[in-house]
Amino acid sequence: MRYALYLTLLTAVLPFVFARPFFGLCVYFVVSFLQPKLLCWHPELQDSLIVGAPLVVGAALFGVFRRAEYARTDPATGRVTGLHAALVRNGLVEPSWLVALMIVLLAYIGVTRLAGEFPLSKTNEEFSRLCKIVLVTALMTGLTPDRRRMLILYAVVALATAFWAIKGGMWVFVRGPHQVYGMDYDNNHFALRSVMALPMMFCLALALPRRRRRWRIALYVACGLTCLAIIGSGSRSGFLALAFVLLGLAWHSGHRIKAMSAVALFAVVAAALSWQDIRTRYDSIVNYSKDKSASSRFEIWAVAWETLDRNPVIGVGFNNFERAFEQIRPRSRAAHNIWLQNLVELGLLGHPLWLGLIAGTAISLARSARRARLGPPELRQGAPLARGLLLGLGAFWIHGMFHNDEYLDLMFTFVGFAVVLRVVQQRERAALALRAAAGVADESGASDATSGKSRTRAAPGPIGVPAFGGMGRMLVAGRSA
Repeated sequence: MRYALYLTLLTAVLPFVFARPFFGLCVYFVVSFLQPKLLCWHPELQDSLIVGAPLVVGAALFGVFRRAEYARTDPATGRVTGLHAALVRNGLVEPSWLVALMIVLLAYIGVTRLAGEFPLSKTNEEFSRLCKIVLVTALMTGLTPDRRRMLILYAVVALATAFWAIKGGMWVFVRGPHQVYGMDYDNNHFALRSVMALPMMFCLALALPRRRRRWRIALYVACGLTCLAIIGSGSRSGFLALAFVLLGLAWHSGHRIKAMSAVALFAVVAAALSWQDIRTRYDSIVNYSKDKSASSRFEIWAVAWETLDRNPVIGVGFNNFERAFEQIRPRSRAAHNIWLQNLVELGLLGHPLWLGLIAGTAISLARSARRARLGPPELRQGAPLARGLLLGLGAFWIHGMFHNDEYLDLMFTFVGFAVVLRVVQQRERAALALRAAAGVADESGASDATSGKSRTRAAPGPIGVPAFGGMGRMLVAGRSA
């Protein structure tokens, strides 16, 4: 019954996915990150492909439109007399060096796969998955042209990713401490996705207008449940990443004393509910030499360096670390370190591309946060959003020191958000400058109205945002509400 209902709903939204590409993008992230098919006990369903195909075709045929404002000048004097608003079709992909670097990385992986010693059939599925991730990330930059759509997509990605953590945290709160696995029964992978979504939800709550208090409280509660789920996952790397995120959120909250007090209060509550799990994780981190899983990773890292010595330039090839490991040791093992595993797989030639993509995304997000914080009040809503993504990316770095998932789809989504934030900020700054020029022209040319010359007023509402409501209006209202 549940499966039939899901198929019916999925079929019903496909025409809208095709005709409204941005809506299709949101649906795609829901089916990819939330994985509703697992709630129906049908993991074999290719729902992301069912949604992705009409999304790509619809984006190419219809695209998305955004409102752009242009200066209207007096032909005689050249003075700005007002603004003219028009709907323009946005590009399919925003030109950005991050997008270009991502495509170059994909091309490098495709070429070095052909030059490797291992059969392509072993990595075809993972390479196809990476191609889909890069395609959707590139389309995301063009299908999210304004602040309203950016905020909606931000909320969709955060809540869809955190769904299983919120669900698991509720069970921890109701039933008491127990193991939480998430959607794929991989506690490390579950903790990674959850701890990356946590700062997104928290910073989304900060970006909401103060009059939306109920929504903000709901997001804060979701953050608390997510923390409980991460602790209950039993992931050492997830526990360390969680500590980093909580301290980062407290430091950047603007109310550090209150925030640190809230973190301390949560620590007390978490200790009461999951003390045994916390103590076990802490002991395994401090006394790592007594833990088989932790101590064996030092041996794996030593073998990884030996593997790199054999293939230093182009590496062993995409997703071939475990097969290369088998040539030195009798059994297959992952590196449990994204930095080392990526270096061994891509070599000294390709690893800087992957590093540049991650570091470039962090730099872009940090600049967006700074520009929003120091800019006009109309643009400051982007500051907490950028900080949430930056903290999530930091959690990815820390978690990756002990676990390998270097091509995580959520990480590539952060790359897309970094591009979208920069583009939206640039457009809003340009529109603000035009409005300022038009406002000066209106004031200085007040006498023109008495002489019969018409003047065009600046269109009301947020810059670059269509004047229709719903969730977008609630999010776009910002702190000025």
